[in-house]
Amino acid sequence: MAPQYSFPILSNHEITACLGELDIPLEEQDLLKPHPDTLYRAYEEIVCLLCGQTREAMYAPNLDAVDVLEFPELYEDAIGNLRFHRHLFELMECCGVPDFNLKDLIKPEYARTRRNISAVINFAKFREDKVATFEEQREADGAMEVRHAQAQRRNAELRARVASIQEAREAGRSDLEAAAADVEEWRGKHAAAKAAHDDELECKHAAEVAAATSRAEEDAAKARLFESENEIAGLEAQLVKSPDKAAGELTALGQRVADARAALEQQTEQCAALEAKVTCMRELSTEVKKVSEYMEEVEEDHRAKKEATAKVKESKAKLAEMEEDQYKVEARIETLKRQEANLHQKMTRLRNQGELKKQTAEASLKAAKEELAVVRARKAADTARSAEEAQQVLALQRQIQQVKEEHRAQVEALLRNFASLRDQVSDYHARLADAMVIQEENRVPLSRMDGGGGGGGGGDSTGTHNWTNYETTSLGAHKSPPQQQQQQQQQQQDRKPQTQQQHQQHRQ
Repeated sequence: MAPQYSFPILSNHEITACLGELDIPLEEQDLLKPHPDTLYRAYEEIVCLLCGQTREAMYAPNLDAVDVLEFPELYEDAIGNLRFHRHLFELMECCGVPDFNLKDLIKPEYARTRRNISAVINFAKFREDKVATFEEQREADGAMEVRHAQAQRRNAELRARVASIQEAREAGRSDLEAAAADVEEWRGKHAAAKAAHDDELECKHAAEVAAATSRAEEDAAKARLFESENEIAGLEAQLVKSPDKAAGELTALGQRVADARAALEQQTEQCAALEAKVTCMRELSTEVKKVSEYMEEVEEDHRAKKEATAKVKESKAKLAEMEEDQYKVEARIETLKRQEANLHQKMTRLRNQGELKKQTAEASLKAAKEELAVVRARKAADTARSAEEAQQVLALQRQIQQVKEEHRAQVEALLRNFASLRDQVSDYHARLADAMVIQEENRVPLSRMDGGGGGGGGGDSTGTHNWTNYETTSLGAHKSPPQQQQQQQQQQQDRKPQTQQQHQQHRQ
């Protein structure tokens, strides 16, 4: 059962095409018959491409090791080779080939080399797919770090602004508390003034009542004074009649007038005092009214300040929202710009890869067309050669047919000659038997060929090598004399080359 891998085993054409896209020099012949030097250079290119290393960095001498090693000149290439092997083994481990060893570099085999290169190509394709995601993620992380730094700066600015706002709020709060204390003080004063105003109104009302009473008393006193004057005039008119009595009455009336005048003056003073008090109350009422109007203005200003503070807070909140929206829009614009740059780079990379693939495809198409032209030329040559060979086959078939006909004619002529010779031999044997005085019943005739004698037109002459003369073993005491035996042996020896020649002609 074939081993299972986590990557597909690619064909030779796919391997060479993919390595060509990666700019790694490796031909199909190098893959079919891998050589250590060729594979070493290819693996170096692979390590430099996929491990992020450079040949100069790998083979750069370590100056710190020069003082430690006894003979550092012996390790100039060894240290670089060790780095290269370490990176290559780590890469093969990541590609899914844990059994990669030095034998694959020193004594490579086609199957293992094909498997190793397939694993590297699969890893390269996976890396190419993930590199874009990695770049996007890294750019996203960079953008996130930039946004984080901007957010930190923005947070510091907002904290400073919040601190200033809190300081201003604390200062405004102290002012507000002072204003509130002033308002409370003015409210207390207003309440006291209002209470005093109410008291003054009551006093004014009482004074007005007292003034009305005083006026009524004054009117009554004036009326009494007028009556007294009338009475004095009447008494004066009566004074002539009784002077003593009139003097007494006059004194009494004078006393009464003095008392009335004193009461009138007292009432006048009280009325003046009440009028002055009413005037003061009117002035106080005017002041209280002004204070009330001022308190209303203060309350209106305080209400307007509260509304302005609320509007300022709303404006600050809207400003913060607008700044946040502006920050989001700017971040979105930066993200879109980065995405546009990434897309442009990706499109450039894809365009370059497409151009490279297009060139590779054009080269492959050109090679395929050339190969097709070669195949077509080879096919035309093969077709011409096939037609020529067909003509040659027809000519050979005609020659074979002609040779067969000639052979058949030669065989028929040979058989006719053989039949005549056989008849002659039979006649000779009969005469020999007569000369040897052999009885008829003891004579053994010549063997016949299978399929007839000399009269057959197409008989086979292969059985003639077993023909013999009369069997002398069956003649009993009748044996041929030595001369006859020698003659028979000589005839048989002469017949054998003829038979062998006939066999060779038959085979031809």
